[in-house]
Amino acid sequence: MKTNQNKPSLHSDDFLVIRLIPNVFTTIGMCVGLTGIRYAVESDWKSAVTCVLIAAFFDLIDGLTARILKATSKMGQELDSLSDAVSFGVTPTVILYLWTLSLNNLESEYVVGWYWIPFIFYTSCCVLRLARFNINNKDSNEILKKHISYFVGVPSPAGAIILLAPVIIVINFNRFGISGVEYMHPSYVCIWVMIVSLLMVSRIPTLSLKSIKYKISYKKVTFVLIGVILLAAIIIREQWVSLAILIFVYLASIPVYACYLFKKK
Repeated sequence: MKTNQNKPSLHSDDFLVIRLIPNVFTTIGMCVGLTGIRYAVESDWKSAVTCVLIAAFFDLIDGLTARILKATSKMGQELDSLSDAVSFGVTPTVILYLWTLSLNNLESEYVVGWYWIPFIFYTSCCVLRLARFNINNKDSNEILKKHISYFVGVPSPAGAIILLAPVIIVINFNRFGISGVEYMHPSYVCIWVMIVSLLMVSRIPTLSLKSIKYKISYKKVTFVLIGVILLAAIIIREQWVSLAILIFVYLASIPVYACYLFKKK
């Protein structure tokens, strides 16, 4: 009579290492996002903004790999939210605030103290948005999720990149020998921070990858790939100009897409 004593038994504590890959990407993104604060302290604004961009990239691929590997978990969801709060709530706030203090047209120390309030407001809105997103994910059923193909409000990675638009604009100005710092008054920056904060916690529908459902024929695939290659080459050559254009296009798409969904419904 054969027994199963020689067969390895799987315990509840066993865990596939491959399921940790999304969490590894999330952790790397958080570490890169925190490194942006270090570069901001050193007044290396290009490297600081680049860290936020890299963190946004890892935030994108950790979700994709989790769905591909079927490695979604409650721990991964909580880790992703906490990482987003650090990389897109705290880091861009510190970067933009230190950059604002580096401007030459600051007022008295009393007025400068008031400049910190909009940045606190932004971080609070980012955390509130992440909390609302987590609650909606837990309360919504799978059927409802399949029918929703847009974000409610500006997502935190996009909000962080949009928040850093003043820094990106000045980098582009310096690239072409234009002194853009003279036109960046701290009060304008504070107003911009408030606008981005309100966009994040708003109920305005914004574009997501699920929203893009445009179909093309197989005959056009080659031309599309060629166009993507040319676009990638342009972005690599003029990355900061391309980033500024993408921010402008995204901001312009918010009212257009909201009107489109309103008419569709």
